[in-house]
Amino acid sequence: MKDTVLTSTKNVLQHLPVKQGEGAAIYAVDTLVPKRLAAADSIAEPEDDEPSVWLPEQRNCKSVVNVPVYAYIYVPVVREPVKKMAPVEPAKPQRIPFLQVHGNVMYNVNYYSNIDTPYNEQDIYQHTVQTYLDVTVKGQYPMRIYLTNRFTNSKLFRNFSDLNFNYNNTQFTQKIKTQIREKFLASLPSPAVPDSLQYELVATIKKLKVLDGWIKNPGLIQKMVEAREKAWRDSVKATLKLQAPETNTVKDTGLAWLSLDSLSIYQQYTQKKQQADSLRARVVVLQQMIKSAKGQSRETINKVCRDIEQAKSPAKLKEIMVENQIGDSILPKGYKTLMAIRSFGIGRTVVNYSELSAKNISVNGLQAEYNPDAYYAVATGSVDYRFRDFIVKGPKQSNQYLTVLRYGRGLKDGNNIIFTWFGGRRQLYNAGTVDSQQVQTQTPSSALMGFTVEGTYRLTKNIMFTAEVAKSSYPVYAKDSSGKSSLPSQMLELSNRHNEAYSLKADAFFPKTQTTVRGTFKRLGANFQSFSTFTDGSAQTAWSASIQQLFFKRQLTLTLGANTNDFSNPFIGSQYKSTTVFKSVQATLRKNKWPVISLGYFPSSQITKLGDGLYQENLFYTLTGNVTHSYKVRQLMMNSAMVYTQFYNRSTDSGFVYFNTKNLLLSQSAFLQQLTLQANASGAFNQDYKLYTLEGKALYNINKYIAVGGGIKYNYQTEFNIEQLGYSAETSLQIPKVGQIQFSAEKGFIPGMNKQLMPNNTGRATYFKTF
Repeated sequence: MKDTVLTSTKNVLQHLPVKQGEGAAIYAVDTLVPKRLAAADSIAEPEDDEPSVWLPEQRNCKSVVNVPVYAYIYVPVVREPVKKMAPVEPAKPQRIPFLQVHGNVMYNVNYYSNIDTPYNEQDIYQHTVQTYLDVTVKGQYPMRIYLTNRFTNSKLFRNFSDLNFNYNNTQFTQKIKTQIREKFLASLPSPAVPDSLQYELVATIKKLKVLDGWIKNPGLIQKMVEAREKAWRDSVKATLKLQAPETNTVKDTGLAWLSLDSLSIYQQYTQKKQQADSLRARVVVLQQMIKSAKGQSRETINKVCRDIEQAKSPAKLKEIMVENQIGDSILPKGYKTLMAIRSFGIGRTVVNYSELSAKNISVNGLQAEYNPDAYYAVATGSVDYRFRDFIVKGPKQSNQYLTVLRYGRGLKDGNNIIFTWFGGRRQLYNAGTVDSQQVQTQTPSSALMGFTVEGTYRLTKNIMFTAEVAKSSYPVYAKDSSGKSSLPSQMLELSNRHNEAYSLKADAFFPKTQTTVRGTFKRLGANFQSFSTFTDGSAQTAWSASIQQLFFKRQLTLTLGANTNDFSNPFIGSQYKSTTVFKSVQATLRKNKWPVISLGYFPSSQITKLGDGLYQENLFYTLTGNVTHSYKVRQLMMNSAMVYTQFYNRSTDSGFVYFNTKNLLLSQSAFLQQLTLQANASGAFNQDYKLYTLEGKALYNINKYIAVGGGIKYNYQTEFNIEQLGYSAETSLQIPKVGQIQFSAEKGFIPGMNKQLMPNNTGRATYFKTF
């Protein structure tokens, strides 16, 4: 046997197509002695070596044994001299500048030869200079600065300069959460349970391979066959001679004729096969356990990351950090305090606290909110009441100012109860509709003081209720009848219910049905006043309700709404009472590869100038529907749109001829690499006239720095059988390190009071720079 193995091994080595390499091997290895098959006792120490080849050896006329040959071809390894490397210095931390500033600056000038009716002004210029800056201090503390200056020669629009400095709480909080999440993920050790199971799985698979090699060894199988044949022959001979062996046989029903040697081989084979089957079952179990352990580990990690993202207070974030052993050394100093600052602004800011104290008020002063666990807020400054003053310049009015102080328990976004005190001076109702410039009198103002108690309760994560009660001092015209002169005494007069107000709000979202429901109810006493509502000397009741429902896997959105007059606008005509219900409906269908279809029916308004300093706002319904679709035609991008609009107003509601009018617009665009083409066709129809327009536009990008465009527009009005032609031109220049400059001009037409289209020239120049 030894000679056979040596001869076979030499033959294999001599005929292998391997050339001996040059060099000296580091370690001498004997390649002529094959490794023996692992014994039964060495199963626990599996070997990774496998035979290089099996050589058949014929033992007798009926048996052939495959002999394993372990042949090793070693490539000589020559050690290279070690090169001395210069010591590597640790990378220096990147220097973070004290201030990092990014933002943009913009200058824009608009020109109108005629302002659209009903204002009727001519040759109006409007200049706007605006700067927006994102400032980061020490790479950690983000701030925002807005600077706006607008001036014009119009009597309708007022000149103003605004400076706003804001602390960006959203950006700071998100940065803190990102740092904590990255620290948590970096500190995660290798999962102990999956690793231990993986080690056991690898060892089990190795044992299984050894047992399979032993069971499937052709030499063993051949030996079992030979032993079976020999035992059968001996048994036959013994039977023929009628001799019953006493020591070489076993009393077993199935294997009585086998010898003890043969039986030991079969017992070993059976035992190893049972061990292999057991190991296979264990492999399956371990694979399932590893999969389950990894899933649980990933779920735990995702939960911690989700909790970090949803934390609404520094205390909750600190609790998560303690539970997961996350240190706060990487976080900036004072991060708890800065995270608790919900808002902070100096200059022009927006005060939006509650329904009955101050809501959507533009204040030029200071506003701050601080909410670690308790809630604190303060706002003070002069008032531009609402945002209407940005659009329409009111008559000569007395100055307004407010001061609001708030204190509460709980988080602003969670369950809380908040006490609010407010005071200051405000303009009376209808101050914006009094022709004060003609009588040269100043609109009077009224001092006020009041308090509210507001509570918010979250029934579930998606259902929230807010209730508020309020009491205030009397308006200036009601002081004499009350008999009390001081504002605190009027505010605290509990026997009088005419200076009280109540508000209730509800918001709910139902995930299973994808339904959103909102509702508000507000009751104001006749003498109640605040910075959220106008007071006209009568009790007011207002409510609103809306429901939004998603259908067909969020492809169809349907919104229904209804509300009464909320008395938040002094320009609304007195014919609209609190019993008038305004309804609205909107539906939008978005389906993949389909056009986007939208339909809406809702109230609209129009402000009409009645005289110098005298305005009126009229309400009417508008129906709109549009279909838009973007698609490709032979690799050419296209966009089609159809828009339908109808106004349900009367001639008395509008100062121009577009009352009770139906409008239809068709638009087609094509994008040919650097060239964009657009064609529009529209028609406006009512009982007195029909207006048709055709328009074509083109924009060509010469290169990435220059773009030019132009268009032409044809108008035909049937009332006077007049044809008019307008045109437009535009250009854009992108100058490196300077910015973008845009110019545009248009000769167009606007409706006149005599139902004719009047010429109107407009122009615009804009400079924009981002840094």
